[in-house]
Amino acid sequence: MAAPTDAGIADAAPSGEPLPPVDGGAGYALSFDGVDDYATAGNSGFTTAMGTTTIEMWVRFESGGTDQDFIALRLNLESGLRIGIHAGTIAARRIFGDRVLAAAPALPPANEWHHVAYTFDYTTNVLYVDGVQVDAETTAPDDRTPNQVWLGSIDGVNSLFRGQMDEVRVWTVTRSAAEIRADMKHGPVAGQNGSDALIDGLVAYWTFDDDRSGGRSADRSGHGNDVTLGDGVAQRMPARVPSDAPVSD
Repeated sequence: MAAPTDAGIADAAPSGEPLPPVDGGAGYALSFDGVDDYATAGNSGFTTAMGTTTIEMWVRFESGGTDQDFIALRLNLESGLRIGIHAGTIAARRIFGDRVLAAAPALPPANEWHHVAYTFDYTTNVLYVDGVQVDAETTAPDDRTPNQVWLGSIDGVNSLFRGQMDEVRVWTVTRSAAEIRADMKHGPVAGQNGSDALIDGLVAYWTFDDDRSGGRSADRSGHGNDVTLGDGVAQRMPARVPSDAPVSD
């Protein structure tokens, strides 16, 4: 993906066209060391508890032997949603009681890029891996609205992710399987549902393609939910590395 600017997508493309490239370098991903790397983000406009949602990302994990969180949306350590590796596979879980909401039947191969998506439509939790639905369950998610976003960990100390992450998107709508497959290998389309500016329902879009070396990464959704790497502590910052995830403009 081309690198974004701090302005996000305020000057988005005309209806039905892909988001325009912006000045900057080549595509990048975040690389987490599994020891102390993590990131946090804003959550302006995120869905309320038990509201419709879609979370999508590309990940390349090195091993499935331990619990690792790709992303956690939580109120505290007793309420929220976490998506990552659990019990030897990819799963979405309630934080309260650590209840599995949906899980893949088996872990896909390590050291390869995989697209992971989770949706909820008020009733059903659906998990997709590489554009294919792998599970659907009706277990209710936590009913308290999250106010924190963590990447690569649940709290900066536990369930630390070892691998790379790219193209993370958070929506307040339940995307269909067809929509997930259509957009998984390129950026979302501006002007969906008649909007020529912000993309309807997209409240966070992190490409990590920023052409800068600071400890933040811009939110391209236009909602200002920028990412802070490692709380500004260099040792805890995931590295921004060239990405070979199968995503193009």
